[in-house]
Amino acid sequence: MMAMNIWKRVSMAVTVKSHITFHSFCTQIAKPPERDVVTGFLVNRCGLSQEDIAKAFRHSKGLLRAKSSQTMEEALKLLNDCGLTNPAQIRRVVLSNPQFLFLRAERNIKPKLTLLGTFMKKEDIFKLCNGSAGVFRTSEDKLKSTISFLQRWGFEGPALSELVARRPRLLTMSGEKVVESFKQIESLGFRKGSKGFAHAMRAMLGLGKEHIDRRLRCLRSLGFSEKQSSEISRRCPSILAISEENLKRHVDFLVKSAGFTLADLLKYPTVLVLSLEKRIIPRYRVMEALKTMQVLKTEMICLGIFKLTEEQFLEKCVNKNAESLVLRDIYHWEKDGKLSTDEESCTGSDLVPRLEAVDHYMKAGKLSVEKGARNESDVEKVTHERKDHVQ
Repeated sequence: MMAMNIWKRVSMAVTVKSHITFHSFCTQIAKPPERDVVTGFLVNRCGLSQEDIAKAFRHSKGLLRAKSSQTMEEALKLLNDCGLTNPAQIRRVVLSNPQFLFLRAERNIKPKLTLLGTFMKKEDIFKLCNGSAGVFRTSEDKLKSTISFLQRWGFEGPALSELVARRPRLLTMSGEKVVESFKQIESLGFRKGSKGFAHAMRAMLGLGKEHIDRRLRCLRSLGFSEKQSSEISRRCPSILAISEENLKRHVDFLVKSAGFTLADLLKYPTVLVLSLEKRIIPRYRVMEALKTMQVLKTEMICLGIFKLTEEQFLEKCVNKNAESLVLRDIYHWEKDGKLSTDEESCTGSDLVPRLEAVDHYMKAGKLSVEKGARNESDVEKVTHERKDHVQ
């Protein structure tokens, strides 16, 4: 009898446990993965693809495990209320600032958007949303204090709106660092509230006095006088933000290889912040080829040629020339490491003479070998390799 009762209890326990286990199993099967809530919202409401999501959230994958889309719904509604209703705009905000949709709408987003809306244009608010979630985590008192400071330094209306949109970090930096940056810019001769001051602020914000002093010393070591160094930094504040090595390589190439003088650079200081490998050297190659073709009437090349947009440069110096195909090949070979069109579409009879033409003009040019630039032996080697391949 006792044995029978024990057996019944064991059977009941097994039955109950099996039922619970089966019920849990069914619940787990029926319950959708938590990630689907967020992913579905980002795809269906924000216009993101799976590739967009993987890229945008690669450093914050934990956000994708949110159990509800309510926070995102509220944040999206606030963006819509601000005039950001275009799907492309919403997609851009999420891609640039993936944490934005996960901020608390009533606590973090709404009061900050209300404050910013008192002095910022809608398009500038859009830029700000793209740039930094930190602004929306900063206390209102801190934001009001910084805005008041900027107004005392002469920034009002559209100028203040643009400055904050371009440098939202101004609103999150410590007050001491903001004051230090402003005083350094003023010491370079910029007038408070001017466009030049705003431009310098965008370039120099947070660099620090020691950093700026090092860049000025670097300019003097390259041959510029103290007065000239100050003039360059005033006319092109971005120079103070680039590395000393980069600055030295620019001056070394432009003076020693391309034959410009320090006086020339003083007239066009912005050239010193343009890409050496992707802009200056490829265009210089083209201009040297034009001299070899005897198309360029003067031996001198104006630095202004480097300031043109790519479209302007190609139209002015390449496309109008009878040898435009060769010039485009030279330009793209130096800039991108390939000819101007897809080599796979070229037949062997087309490819070989084009490579030979590039080889000829690269050798004929006076450009010396620079770090990152492709030299004559490289071109000759690749030319022979590709000739063998197509023959």
